[in-house]
Amino acid sequence: MSPKASELAARMAASAAGSNRHVEQTRPQLAPSESAPTPRTPEVVRIMVKMPKAQHRFIRQFALDSDSDVSTIVRTLLSHIETDPVFAEEVRTLLNEQR
Repeated sequence: MSPKASELAARMAASAAGSNRHVEQTRPQLAPSESAPTPRTPEVVRIMVKMPKAQHRFIRQFALDSDSDVSTIVRTLLSHIETDPVFAEEVRTLLNEQR
């Protein structure tokens, strides 16, 4: 068995037995003066949006045409609502009309 395969087998066996000893032993230990780097990415939350197929097709095509992705488009629209009170009011008006 190769070293990687035997290490994986040992980790799987330890996991099945409810032990983290092997995993902890294989992690490199940092000297007290060294600290693990702190990630600077903001917390991200995933959402799911249900929409008609035609609307989904439209936003995917819009993203392709814009050399972007759907998530970036949604984040851009939300940012625009946050920063532009006139646009935010237009969205509110549209929402009220849909009720």
